[in-house]
Amino acid sequence: MKSLLLVVAACAALAAPVRALTPETASFLVKAGLDPTSADVRAADEEGPVTVLFQGEDKDFSLDSLATEGKKNGIKAFVAARAFIRRLKQNFAGTPAPKQGLDMLYLTLEERQLAMRKVFP
Repeated sequence: MKSLLLVVAACAALAAPVRALTPETASFLVKAGLDPTSADVRAADEEGPVTVLFQGEDKDFSLDSLATEGKKNGIKAFVAARAFIRRLKQNFAGTPAPKQGLDMLYLTLEERQLAMRKVFP
């Protein structure tokens, strides 16, 4: 019986979301004009920090880090870039290039190369 409870507890822990927006980050998203419950925001949060090449060095970006730094435009660009690259990876041919541009800062080197193939065919 004890082992059954351990298995159930382990399954429940694995099924639970790994990350959750902090109240501060959720509040900042609202101030930036984003819906913290939107699919794109939730997916960006679930991805966690993204390590990118920034000014020749690795840098981690996440919703939390951008909110902490007060980067309203950055957090919008981060969500948009992460949403675009997710769609592009799932369906390259069926994903249109962004109409308003794409901030590639929030993409990994491999993701930037993929996006460039889409934006500049």
